[in-house]
Amino acid sequence: MFALWLNWALAFGAIVLVLALAFFIPKNWLPLPVVILSYILFTYSNSRNTGSAANCVLTLRVASLTLFWTAIVMELINILNTRMLFAGAIDWSATNKDIPYITCLILFPVMAIICAWEAIRGYNTGFCRRCQARNGIGPGTGVVASVYSREVRYQLSLLLCVSVILSGIEYWYYAVYYFNVNMNTPDRFFFNIMPMGLYAVSLYFMWLRYTNLGVIIGPMTSNRREHSSQVRFLILSGDYMKLTERADGRLDTPARAEVGAHEFLNEEDARKLFARLSGRDNFELRFLYTGKAYDMTTDMIHYAVILPDDVETRDTGNLDGQWYTLEQISRLLNSARLNAEFSDEIYRIYTTVMAWKTYDQTGRRLYPIKHYRPTFRLRDFGKWDVDYADVSWLRVARTNQDTPFFRTRRFWNKLTGGRS
Repeated sequence: MFALWLNWALAFGAIVLVLALAFFIPKNWLPLPVVILSYILFTYSNSRNTGSAANCVLTLRVASLTLFWTAIVMELINILNTRMLFAGAIDWSATNKDIPYITCLILFPVMAIICAWEAIRGYNTGFCRRCQARNGIGPGTGVVASVYSREVRYQLSLLLCVSVILSGIEYWYYAVYYFNVNMNTPDRFFFNIMPMGLYAVSLYFMWLRYTNLGVIIGPMTSNRREHSSQVRFLILSGDYMKLTERADGRLDTPARAEVGAHEFLNEEDARKLFARLSGRDNFELRFLYTGKAYDMTTDMIHYAVILPDDVETRDTGNLDGQWYTLEQISRLLNSARLNAEFSDEIYRIYTTVMAWKTYDQTGRRLYPIKHYRPTFRLRDFGKWDVDYADVSWLRVARTNQDTPFFRTRRFWNKLTGGRS
């Protein structure tokens, strides 16, 4: 809960800081510190989005994008205000060269547009999908994760409301009361001080909100520590994977279990656990990867179980369900029939394998064929010598020799510490 409050404080605080900088930095130079601030926020969000204490940084991402595009608009206005490029084409008689723009009139509309775009796309953005795949967790996985996911979206909605309201107030004051001569005290209050005051109020409001939520969620996470590992087995046989329908109507693997933190230590424990769940011991086990749930107390441990490719030996004993081909699973995924955890597993496995079969770890092609697409068959699962726990393959899938501006993207990832 403190991480949520901190993300809000930094995201909204960076926006307000730009308004404060306008008091001291000339308009011609203001885009530069705004871009630097965007870069710092972007780099920090990358560091918070990976590692053992990963958390959702959507609010920070929105703030970083807002600052970047605000700086672009500011610089364009500065260029236009030089009156060199469009001399004679634009009537400059009503403008004041000493005040080429008012910061908040650019900042809040840009933030409103970006917030609206993120809200409309929801969890379907590439950013959210990569985050879910990398951290092995999706929205709705447990009570704590659901609350966390809801609060991140609440922050986004609140930022959208704040930006729309402030945009309306600022443009109303600009149209009715502002004279383009100088910045007097009422002007500075509406354009700079009022948003800062709103930020201070929001910090207090958010602190109260997350303090109260922490009191509610605290006992839940305390109870979870008694069963702090969730083990999931993907069951494969030849070109088939076994799925079962859960209570909510979505399909998921039939082999999953919760175990205590000190009961599950190694692959041998996993073999015994699956044998107990299924009632059979003739299978091949493959470790995939481990992730953390949003409550930071639950390990999500993923394994693949490979059964002999024989109809008679394909029986999974105590585990109910049906066998599905890869094509059927793809259709179910596109129609949102799959459970969130299983969807994320399939996304991560497919993305990792396709990147591993096509590129090296620097993103360069293994074969001299542009946009080469290797085959992906479930029957080859046991043959793939790829480390699913290595998240660098997710970065390679996104930034490789077949993507535009490959070298520029790779340089940017190094510059910002981006890992996926």
